[in-house]
Amino acid sequence: MHSPKYAFFVFIFALQLGIAWFALYLLKKMFPLYSNKDVSRTYWFLTAISFIILVSSKWIAPSDFLSDMLRLSMVWIAGQVTVLFLLPFIYGLVRITGVNKPTLEGEGGLTRRDFLRNSLAALPVTALGITAYGVYSGGSTIVLQKHNLQFPDLPAHLDGFKIVQLSDTHIGAYFNLEKLDEALNVALAEKPDLLVITGDLIDDLSLLDETMKRLADIVPLIPYGVYYCWGNHEYFRDISQIRRALTTSPIRLLENTGQTIIEGEQPLHLLGVDYPWAKNANDQIAERSWMMGQALASSPPRAFNILLSHHPDFILNAFESGIPLTLTGHTHGGQVALFGRSLLPVKYRFMRGLYRQGDMYGYVSTGTGHWMPFRLGCPAEISVFTLKA
Repeated sequence: MHSPKYAFFVFIFALQLGIAWFALYLLKKMFPLYSNKDVSRTYWFLTAISFIILVSSKWIAPSDFLSDMLRLSMVWIAGQVTVLFLLPFIYGLVRITGVNKPTLEGEGGLTRRDFLRNSLAALPVTALGITAYGVYSGGSTIVLQKHNLQFPDLPAHLDGFKIVQLSDTHIGAYFNLEKLDEALNVALAEKPDLLVITGDLIDDLSLLDETMKRLADIVPLIPYGVYYCWGNHEYFRDISQIRRALTTSPIRLLENTGQTIIEGEQPLHLLGVDYPWAKNANDQIAERSWMMGQALASSPPRAFNILLSHHPDFILNAFESGIPLTLTGHTHGGQVALFGRSLLPVKYRFMRGLYRQGDMYGYVSTGTGHWMPFRLGCPAEISVFTLKA
């Protein structure tokens, strides 16, 4: 499926080009400084260089130098978005202070108005500081989220059962193998009974073999193994190549099916669904329903079911089907948030964190990594769930 990949990148390019132009247009309207030809040329030069670095990174072998260049490029690109968020505030200050009014004749030297005008004109530069923090700090911090979940009908032999979830690692330029090692060490330190990966594992397929080796090495250390469901980025990259790598590894792929991992009168059964590609909302509802039906057909009677899904809308299907626990990802929590609420226009029914309906839970991970290294108020995470009777 190549069309989603190219359509996605064309959309991102057009969107960012529009943002870059609009940000400079508004700055020129407010401050004469930004109408200076040298300033404009420098602005577009840095924008072009940043785009070239970001795009060419797809064909350049990963390295520390490339990672540094990519982060600097992302600071500039994301800074333009931050400028748009700051401009309404700056515009309000301009109107209140009246700094754009012409200087009166006879006012010599640097007037108070000139000082304020120059100070406000420099405010957009603070966007680079904000984005630099988001790229270098927010993009490197991974928090450990622990959840004790109580189920009145939990089988006694599952009391205390521990699951660690990784999601959206996007292994590549912004989440390298060293970061994966760190995440796996944190996961193993929790002594989980089960490790699950809810999609978007890898973006740079040159790292696929090493990624699979690292995951395979920890499988013997986790009593009930490592399970995995597809995300959307597997389709963007090369799902056939990733599938071949999985078939020769001990990692179990759940693709609209299930696996009983603890037998008994009340078995523990793990379900996994694919990513629901659809052209519209109604088609996606039908696609999700079909996938859920296929997965649930594998469930034995009286099973305690846990669902793995990349797309969080499956939480709704899980609640309708009476599934006690659903683990998802995909949204990255919005990556930019204030008081736990995403500031980005992309919204999902289930966006971030824990949701509950009756005795059932659904969880949306903010992601362990990212394909865009910019986070504010929404750190990456490793999630730990302990089942309690």
